[in-house]
Amino acid sequence: MIPSHQLAQTILRFIDRVLDSIGLDKTPRLEEVIYFAIIVALAIALGWILRHLILWGLRRWVKVSHVSWGKELLQARTLASSCHIIPPLVLLACLPIAFDVDASWHVWAMRLTVDYFLVTLGIAICAWLKFAWTHYDTYKNQRKLPIKGIYEVAVGIVWIILTIIAISVLINKSPGMLLTGLGAFAAALMLVFKDSILGFVAGIQMSNNDMLHVGDWITVPGTLADGVVTDVTITTVKVFNFDNTTVMLPPYTLVSTSFQNWRSMSKSGTRRIAKSILIDADTIRPDEKDPTKTNLDNYRAFILDYLNKHPRINHDTGAFGGNVLTMVRLMPATASGVPVQFYAFTNTSVWPEYEEIQSTITAHILAAAPQFGLRVYNYPATQPEVNAK
Repeated sequence: MIPSHQLAQTILRFIDRVLDSIGLDKTPRLEEVIYFAIIVALAIALGWILRHLILWGLRRWVKVSHVSWGKELLQARTLASSCHIIPPLVLLACLPIAFDVDASWHVWAMRLTVDYFLVTLGIAICAWLKFAWTHYDTYKNQRKLPIKGIYEVAVGIVWIILTIIAISVLINKSPGMLLTGLGAFAAALMLVFKDSILGFVAGIQMSNNDMLHVGDWITVPGTLADGVVTDVTITTVKVFNFDNTTVMLPPYTLVSTSFQNWRSMSKSGTRRIAKSILIDADTIRPDEKDPTKTNLDNYRAFILDYLNKHPRINHDTGAFGGNVLTMVRLMPATASGVPVQFYAFTNTSVWPEYEEIQSTITAHILAAAPQFGLRVYNYPATQPEVNAK
């Protein structure tokens, strides 16, 4: 295994002196093991030094050149991840010099080093993919489309390809032959990666149809999801609910079923109020001045005028070109009374402000009913049973 050139023989003489000094017998196998360990350690150390020198140079170049994306490269540690390929390249360059090319140790060392290189190559490629995705998602993805699934699929493809190549190098077979053998496991692989495949397809559908953005407030019937989308991956849609809980949904659930997206409401800066007040039918009377009207008609006109003059009710054109309606109407009578529904839009979509506005308006409308001789219906209170004793 050990070649006959001067460097190898110098290392071998050093090994013999160390063995003599500690009193161990010199055997060819022991010398080869120690020689192999020394060569690998020296190559890795040299590669580590070169990696840090090259990395230092690249960092200096980025700082001096003032490229717009240079700071992002340093923060994302993309350059540091890319420089991991240097130690295995140095080791590959050292192996032919350090070992007899016909030795079995040299063959296996080369195969393992190539696999080591493929691993570091995958780390480097994935680092650049992450940088590209992060840069695009931050500066180009103005619509906040869920594109993280595409990045994850790309990373998965990179590792699948490199894994196949690494296995083929290790067993000394063609990657094509290995892929042919894997064809028999295609059905099993489909089952294993079913959620990932469905999630990827769902992510493309949501992006193409502009169904979902990170930051959207969604409500998904039949689930506990009612909050803001914080992350969309190939397998999971993460929703942060209004009660500070987190719900995880598979992406294909949003594509295969219906869900409510409040994005347009948030962007429009307006939110609907649609509430009904039950009026006791026994309190409805004809108007003394105008027999064609009732006190309920006057009450409805009062509510409409109140809403039209309210400073927090929106009367402008809606976000999609339609008029923002403000109206008051009577709903079909029920056994509990006559519902009077008021329908309007606030000039804010901020939740606390909206709740304050609609609560104030509702309280004022309820308090005004007695002025028109009307009584808001209440269910009769249940009388407690009196003990005969």
